[in-house]
Amino acid sequence: MRESLNVRLEEIHKAMSEMTDLVEASIDVAMQAFVEMNLDKATNVIDGDLRINAYEQKIENMCAELTATQSPVGGDLRHVITVLKVVTDLERVGDYSCNIAQAILDLHPLEPKKHNKALVLLADMVREMLIGSMEAYFNQNVTLAYEIAGRDEVVDTHYKNLYKTLILQSGDEEEALNATIGLILIGRYLERIADHATNICERVIYMRTGKTVKF
Repeated sequence: MRESLNVRLEEIHKAMSEMTDLVEASIDVAMQAFVEMNLDKATNVIDGDLRINAYEQKIENMCAELTATQSPVGGDLRHVITVLKVVTDLERVGDYSCNIAQAILDLHPLEPKKHNKALVLLADMVREMLIGSMEAYFNQNVTLAYEIAGRDEVVDTHYKNLYKTLILQSGDEEEALNATIGLILIGRYLERIADHATNICERVIYMRTGKTVKF
């Protein structure tokens, strides 16, 4: 029974790794599309979200089957619960990548140049948080989970500063206002991705310790 359970968990682990790769790539391509104002790349991000959604459904089905056939308890049950929550966070990150891509499609005629560096820096911070949170998950590393979650405050501060700067420098012309709104939205979507990375860290701590923590 234990060997069968381990095999099922390893299959889920593999599917989670593949889904993680897709989600991380969606952020990368979305930000490439932003820097280059590349409509094709933005469209590819949106089209690729179907694969991410399919993985979410696949992993949920695998967890349901494992629970029905293996009756996990204790740490194994917490592991399954954690997987179900983490895949939801990953799916939402994929959605926010699509939101960024759609904002780029809307921004394209305006091609804003100001504040690109600040947004790219924010994206780098957020991407590192997501990578770190999933590393903590795959390695069941509670110490890393705490460290990555602690970065969310830095991301929040960076986004708030960017938001204030954009508002102050937006100007009164319609085109400038539309560009400002688009940039603020992209920043907000990135900030929300960081929140989901923090959620994943909370799930890791629960999985390993049974403790529920909120950052």
